[in-house]
Amino acid sequence: MKNILLSFLLFFCFSAAAQTNVRAWYADGQVWVVWETTAPLPDWYAVYAKPTAFSSTANATLIGKLHQFEYLCAALKEQVDTSSTPRIPNPTGPGKYQLAANEGLFVFTPHQPGALFFAVVSDGETAVTSGQNITATATTFQYNPTNDPVECHLQATFPSPFANGFLCLAYMMWADGRQNQWESRPDFPIMANGAKNGMPSLFFISVPAGIDTTQPFPMSVWLHGGGGTARQSLAGSRAETNIRPVEGILLAHDDNLMGWRDQIPPFPDLPTWHFGWRKNYDPFTPGNLPTEVDTIVNYTQRRYLWIDEWLFDHFNIDPTRIQIHGHSMGSAGSTALAKCYPEHYASVTIFNNGFGGPEPSTNVVVFGEPTLNFPTNLKNRAGETVHLGSLFNLLDNCADARDLPLFRHWHSKNDDNGTMQWDPYVVENYRVADSIGIGVQNMWSERAHGPDTGPDYNDHWVNGVLPSQQTAVDNVGFAEARYRNNQSFPAFFNHHLDPQNNDPGTGLLGTNNGDGDNWGAWGGYHRWDTDNVTELPGGWSAIAWLESNAVFANDNCPNNSLTADLAIRRPQIFKPATGTLLNWSVRDTGTGNVLQSGQVTVQDDDLVVIPQVVVYRENIRRVRITIVDPSVATAEPEAVVAKMNILPNPSADHAVLVFDNQADMHAATLRIMAASGQVFSTNIPLTRGENRVPLSELEHLPAGIYFIEINADGQRKAVKWAKM
Repeated sequence: MKNILLSFLLFFCFSAAAQTNVRAWYADGQVWVVWETTAPLPDWYAVYAKPTAFSSTANATLIGKLHQFEYLCAALKEQVDTSSTPRIPNPTGPGKYQLAANEGLFVFTPHQPGALFFAVVSDGETAVTSGQNITATATTFQYNPTNDPVECHLQATFPSPFANGFLCLAYMMWADGRQNQWESRPDFPIMANGAKNGMPSLFFISVPAGIDTTQPFPMSVWLHGGGGTARQSLAGSRAETNIRPVEGILLAHDDNLMGWRDQIPPFPDLPTWHFGWRKNYDPFTPGNLPTEVDTIVNYTQRRYLWIDEWLFDHFNIDPTRIQIHGHSMGSAGSTALAKCYPEHYASVTIFNNGFGGPEPSTNVVVFGEPTLNFPTNLKNRAGETVHLGSLFNLLDNCADARDLPLFRHWHSKNDDNGTMQWDPYVVENYRVADSIGIGVQNMWSERAHGPDTGPDYNDHWVNGVLPSQQTAVDNVGFAEARYRNNQSFPAFFNHHLDPQNNDPGTGLLGTNNGDGDNWGAWGGYHRWDTDNVTELPGGWSAIAWLESNAVFANDNCPNNSLTADLAIRRPQIFKPATGTLLNWSVRDTGTGNVLQSGQVTVQDDDLVVIPQVVVYRENIRRVRITIVDPSVATAEPEAVVAKMNILPNPSADHAVLVFDNQADMHAATLRIMAASGQVFSTNIPLTRGENRVPLSELEHLPAGIYFIEINADGQRKAVKWAKM
């Protein structure tokens, strides 16, 4: 596709360059500057502005420069259609203005109301000629972040080429770039430095047909690897990792910083590792390599987070159910986002993160020499500056929050891909993460770097593309159905202490070389009932087991039981102070028998840890793990709703929902969800003990498959019902 784009650009290279018919208008919080180009296309155009007319760029203010791939919005041609041009707000009213193939675009974001003349000059020009390359009159613009905020703009819709039943929406937005990274509008953060003001960015949303938009739904984010594009991560692509939402939508970003001069190799795309770039990066200045320490600002992270917020406002997305995924450079970017903004994400699924960040002598123009470890604009929990080398690993704190989302990581012992390769530093991250209980499930296997179809994926976790041939744990649908950012979870750790677990070795590249086991998992078999994690001020409880009923055989734990320590991460209500003495127990959920018990003292930073919890395969038993603060609790915490069932099931006409209410709750919400997506909700009274709800009295329901869900005090429990 890049070759197609280069051919498209070279098509224009046959006459003297110029720009004419410059005009501008204000809409949706920004000023849209449009002009006609003629060939040969210059490397870049510069845009100048001033309140009064001017005849030379020396008498005006430079407000931005764009490389030819940017002012033509070539990402659309590359990833949507080679004939695509931007669709922007119409200057004369409702609707969209479609740029012609020979029109360039620059977008200016005002920070106060005003009126400006805008002029466009090509590479090296200074002359401004009335009627040719300057607007005929001053363009008036507003500044109203509350009532007229900056927007994203829909460019195209098309069915996913990788999966039936998904509609893909291509959006673009244009960044506000300023040297002061804190000079944000209330509605729009600074997402670029001054040299990259007005840079365009593309992203895709994949939406499943029939999605129930009346109820909040989850969103899964997928970040591409180095040299990749957002289009690689449309719904249904990468069958080996099953990028196919089940309940919500899929968001794919483009990491596309443009460069030009002094690049090796000479290519216009530079990756920002989904993080950002140097504050003083300037692709238009020859020799723009850092000669002194510069700050790396998280411009790209800001863009991604702002797009999330924009989508929250325009789609019925549940902000507690944002899952982030990525491969290679995308896995590093996902790691950095979750470490820098841990409260934003519910879970993190990453593939082949080598944890080391950019390689030395690569992307120096963007990050400086990585060995110099430039500072960023972020602070960690201790108030210290976060540096580049701390962003992409599992070892260093990068935010004020104590706890991270649940991380699930796969790596490959035959991965020899540069900084992402399997090596001792990868294994160090495995061992440290497994020792400190931050909530990381680490898996490894024989594959190479991946993730495309072929020999790279042919290992214990992926034997093919069918559900019976690959792990389900790395699927988008697995995460979106389970995890929330406002729910605590049991972080099982110190798996390496259980001799039944496999061991990754020392980091020696390759398999069958005597260095550890070819494949294995630390925490990858552990499951817990995410709908029934119970928290009270005086206690915490969760039901846990090891996988034994999976479709793919290697997802099932090979051992009858495994032993690991447990830390409570992301507590919402149960927050005993450091030094508090707690009681804990592990019970068989079927018999109620106590299998383990003891006392622990809350560790530093108010972290609750209980030691050496034995968890069993689900076909043997589930266990309820309970922790109680005896100075607060009068009884052990229990799930509000328990032993939920429908009798009879299947049923023809009459069915009764039967469940126990084990707390002093007086009302709950009942939802009946049809497989078609139709949802019926109602409030129901609760009594302590057994409750019986005749389903036939609530609504006449046709034959079909339904999911019946009870939501009481934020705790959910569901059961499937077949109506005959």
